[in-house]
Amino acid sequence: MQKYKFGKNSRDRLHGVREELILLANRVIAKSENDFGIPRDGGIRTIEDQQRLFNTLIDGKRVTKCDGIKKLSKHQSGEAIDIFLYHSHKKGGRKFACWKCLDKYEEIAELFKNEFNLMKGEGLFLENEFLEWGGDWKWKDLPHFQISRKKKIEE
Repeated sequence: MQKYKFGKNSRDRLHGVREELILLANRVIAKSENDFGIPRDGGIRTIEDQQRLFNTLIDGKRVTKCDGIKKLSKHQSGEAIDIFLYHSHKKGGRKFACWKCLDKYEEIAELFKNEFNLMKGEGLFLENEFLEWGGDWKWKDLPHFQISRKKKIEE
């Protein structure tokens, strides 16, 4: 199995993201059979970045449901990353970013989930934290991973 690691652009795009999430992504790419990177807006985002994405339409649909003001994105707090998968779609072909390779994103998501649980067991994530993958949402966002917190139940 080939071992992958992030290139300079991907590493730069992770600046400002929560340390544990960066470590998680690095551990996953090192174990992954699929190469992936961090897109331009895949790490920390300013309000302006978030609003620009909110106003961006692809195939008539918004890129994000978070406007950055009324509804904040986890990217704004450094608790989310997006990835993009490199895939050639033909043997020996040049690899490009693929946004529609559902099976490959599912494989990477399983690695993220498993590695997150290992790291949680190592005490690197809090007991009330969990990993969300956008591919599990009703409104699919395959490249998206974020750390969320369970609300404490009042006794």
